[in-house]
Amino acid sequence: MKIGFSGHETFVCRTFWLKKGYDYVTAGRSFTQEDAVVRLGVGKNMVTSISFWMRGFHILDREQQQITQLGNFLFEERDPFLEDIGSLWLLHYSAIKNEKLFIFNSFFNEFSKERSEFTKEHLISFMKRKTEAEEMRLFSDKTYDSDANVLLRTYLRSNDGKVDLEDETANLLVELNLLSDFYKENTEGRLVQWYRIGRQARYNLPGAILLFSILDRFGEESQSLSFGDLLEAPNSPGVIFRLSEKGLEEQIKELVDQYDGELIFSETAGNQVLQIKNRLDKWQILEEYYA
Repeated sequence: MKIGFSGHETFVCRTFWLKKGYDYVTAGRSFTQEDAVVRLGVGKNMVTSISFWMRGFHILDREQQQITQLGNFLFEERDPFLEDIGSLWLLHYSAIKNEKLFIFNSFFNEFSKERSEFTKEHLISFMKRKTEAEEMRLFSDKTYDSDANVLLRTYLRSNDGKVDLEDETANLLVELNLLSDFYKENTEGRLVQWYRIGRQARYNLPGAILLFSILDRFGEESQSLSFGDLLEAPNSPGVIFRLSEKGLEEQIKELVDQYDGELIFSETAGNQVLQIKNRLDKWQILEEYYA
């Protein structure tokens, strides 16, 4: 995965930005056009940020030439204003799996396995270690701090009084409640903000979105998938959705009941396996969910 930072211009993706960007691109316009500021009704830096998040959530392809299948599916008619919690989970999955957002992918696939409780400094230290090891260079402290802030504020409203409360409320993925914060005294007696990203059952994660992620990550053809891979493999639903072992097992059993005969969950010699007996179309799964 190519290591990359910035591009967001320090702006967290707002709830309405992806729809705004979708309408803009489908009207045949480019983010590099001189009148983009006027057409989108935002500042120049926000134009750059919208373009970045359109690619980051895989609504726009990397070359910025056309809308992706996911973009058309969501914004053409299914849920253009992202009112369904399933749409937010779907975008979260897309953001992590899409390697355009390096810090997001690394945070869920690697860092969260090291620490379920952490400070921003822990996260920045992790990014420095990773970039130094893989690219043999470091970025500026400002760059690391900016990306850490954007990641944290994507999933948790800031309460430090430094940002506008109305803006924070509009941040795209806070409703998923993946991240929480608390304060703890350090050795000097000073209160330090900590973050928690525990693994648990996600009762507001629709089964259809979970099944889509399984089919998208592992393939739609008939096959047997180990429970361990579903829970811990890179970009697996267990990792991306931060599902506990029990939570994932419960959701899979519910899917097996729903797709009786097409999905089988079995255990042999202590090894749990999800069998996909027939080819399942992941987009059809979503169609039925939004119907």
